[in-house]
Amino acid sequence: MVNLRILGATAILSLGIVSASHAADDKLTIGIVTFSTSDVDTNEMVDTMTQTATEKGWSVENLNANGDAAQAITAMKQLVTKQVDAIIVTVFDSTGLAAGLAAAEEANIPVLSAGGGMAPGIAMSASTGAAQPLMDLMLKNMNGSGTALDLSYHPGIPCRERANAFDAAMDANQGINATTHEISIPGAAETSQAATSAWLSANASAQGPFAIFNCYDDNAMGAIAALRQNERTDVQVYSFNATAPALQAIKDGSMTASLGVHLASAGKIMVDAIPEIIAAGDAWEPKSFIPDYTIVTKDNVDEYIANPK
Repeated sequence: MVNLRILGATAILSLGIVSASHAADDKLTIGIVTFSTSDVDTNEMVDTMTQTATEKGWSVENLNANGDAAQAITAMKQLVTKQVDAIIVTVFDSTGLAAGLAAAEEANIPVLSAGGGMAPGIAMSASTGAAQPLMDLMLKNMNGSGTALDLSYHPGIPCRERANAFDAAMDANQGINATTHEISIPGAAETSQAATSAWLSANASAQGPFAIFNCYDDNAMGAIAALRQNERTDVQVYSFNATAPALQAIKDGSMTASLGVHLASAGKIMVDAIPEIIAAGDAWEPKSFIPDYTIVTKDNVDEYIANPK
């Protein structure tokens, strides 16, 4: 039975991010730049961050970047103009947000990243890729041979980390015939469905086992739709985020596994850290942490539904 609850976040205990000496009652205003409102799991994290902040009596402004880094930078600059106390950006590669980070730094506004990695100007980052455990499961099930498709999205750091893990695994397992296709966001499910249908057609005479490694659950639903359309039940499907549609797909056998990063707890950790980051000012040392995660399969899906991340 695969049921991994890896305590990566225990390292957070050493960060010392919550301090009673910092006034929890300070009426802060934070801005959250979400990657895309169509990303179900990111929305869960944003909802948790928003709830955590409002419970503290803070004000929250959420801006949707629609999967576009340029829009994310524009949103960051808008939040700087509105003089928020801190900014949290989800998913976008932090190294591609230099203009937004520079504007925030000039205004002495700390920026935190949920899944975008560290870069100059990032005070704290939650690393949410968690690619290798799911890749290891796929490789074990394929036993070094077969045909695999990677539905990737390189502009997002978590997806890029997962794509990099796929590429490295394929380099090390030459017996697997691998194909990579870049999906679009918005439109993850639609482009994944089209790419999967094309892959099935191109590999009609290929040797199994067959597997599809997805960037995240939203696009995996498109892949599953294509498998159903083509009446294929012999393709393993792997994905990330363990959203409700994915859990149902695992229960009905159309998805093999989904790795759920515990984004809600990670979001709370980041919001709780903001007062100390602000209080430390230039003395703050940038930090990164890995949230806990669970690999969900048919063996533990009911348990996971009963006791979610």
